[in-house]
Order: sequence, then C-alpha cells, then structure tokens
Amino acid sequence: MTRQIKTGVIIFGIILAVLLLHLTKIIYPLEDYARRLLSPLGSLATRAGVVVSRESKHAAGNADYLEQIDELYRQIQHLSVDYVQLHALKEENEVLRRKLGFAEQQGYEAVVANIISRSVQPERGFFMIDRGSKNGLETGMAVIFGDGIYVGKITKIFDRTAVVTLTTDPASRVAISLAGQHRLIGLVEGKGNGTALATLIPQEEEIEVNDILVTSGTEEKIPPDLVVGMINQIRDESTDPFKEANIEPVVQTAYLNIVAVLLPKVLKPE
Repeated sequence: MTRQIKTGVIIFGIILAVLLLHLTKIIYPLEDYARRLLSPLGSLATRAGVVVSRESKHAAGNADYLEQIDELYRQIQHLSVDYVQLHALKEENEVLRRKLGFAEQQGYEAVVANIISRSVQPERGFFMIDRGSKNGLETGMAVIFGDGIYVGKITKIFDRTAVVTLTTDPASRVAISLAGQHRLIGLVEGKGNGTALATLIPQEEEIEVNDILVTSGTEEKIPPDLVVGMINQIRDESTDPFKEANIEPVVQTAYLNIVAVLLPKVLKPE
C-alpha cells in the first residue's frame, strides 16, 4: 500500500476506536478531564468576544459622539460669526445715526464714507475714504466723526475716493476759536506722530488747560463749532507775541472706520 493509503487507514482506525470508547463510556473520564482543562480557554474566548463586541459598539458610539461635538462646534462658530456681524452692524448703524443726526440738527448735509486705507508713516496723518467727486465731495471739505468732532479736511479728490488729511498731520492747518465764543484766536497745526499744536494765539487771549477748541467757521468749507481738541499744556513766553498750546485730540483716529463729510452748499444754513 502507498503511504497515503496507510495514513488514511490509521486515521480511520483512530476515529473508530474513539467512537467505540465513547459508546462504551470508557472515555468519559478522559473527556471530562479535557473539558475541565479547556474550559478556561473557552471562557476566555467568550469574554474576549464580548469585549471585542462591546468595544466595537463603544468605538461606534464614540465616533457618533465626536461627530455631534464637531457639529456643535460648527454651529457655535456660525453663531459667533453671526453675532460679530450683527454687533458690527449695530455699531455701524449707531455711528451713522449720530453722524446724520448731528448734520441734520445743524442744518448740514453729510456724506457718510468708509475708511479704506491709512498712512503707514507715524509722522504723517491721513487716510483714504470710499467717496469722491462723483458723490459731490470737494477739496477743503470738513470730515467729522460722531457729534461734530473735527477729524480733518479733504486734500485730494478722485472720482470715487478722496484723501483726508488729519489735524495731526504736519501739512494740516485749521482756524480755531474757544468753544462758545465764535471768535478767531489762532490756528491748530499738525506736528506729526498724533500730536497737534495751537499757534498764533495772542498774548492777551486768556486760555486755560482743559479749554475746548473748535473750528472758527472762517474757512469757506469748514463750519464753526466742530470740536478740534482740548488744551493740555500752555506754552507762554512773555517775550513772545503769541502763545502756543499742546492739543489733545478728542478721538483716536486710528480706531475710526466710518466718517462723514459735510457738504459745502449747506454749511452755513440761512
């Protein structure tokens, strides 16, 4: 016989012997011992299957939970953006209301403009707005913020944009008076780096620290009583014919986003 046939006969003989032993119950003690020996392995396999099943469900649950968290974060981000936009719109509407309200109360007409660029040199002070000659603007017009705070004047004009020179720019000059007096007392000149100086104030003119200076109205396109700044230091040399005073701006122009330009045709209402 070949080796394969011999092997088959031997295996068949073993299986037959095991069956006979099982039927005659001779092998029962051995089977019981084998079951006790393999029982821990079976329990371990069962527990392993339970753990794998539970962890699989747990992993699936965690994936769902993480997906829900991501969705909540996305909703929070959308709500945050909506809130910021709504808050910005509310502030913008409030600024517009104040500017237009002031112009209407004083009998002026105003064009509201957005600041679209600024000077990057600290010694200079100017910005560009998104309104120009097509909107009725002209050089020399006053630019204000809030309830009549003078920011500067238009010095360059284009079709859809214009350049506003601030009171702190070295090229800026504006005629001033003390608040409530309507009388020319001097000029405010820009000194750069966010500073300005009141000059050409006669020695006999009485001024004090914390006095408010306003536009005098002697310039064609700049109405009177626009707030220019507050005196924080007086330079008074008895030998000089004029006094000078350091001026503190009322508003930080670096934080402005919206301004208004006063139109010249109604600057001095009858």
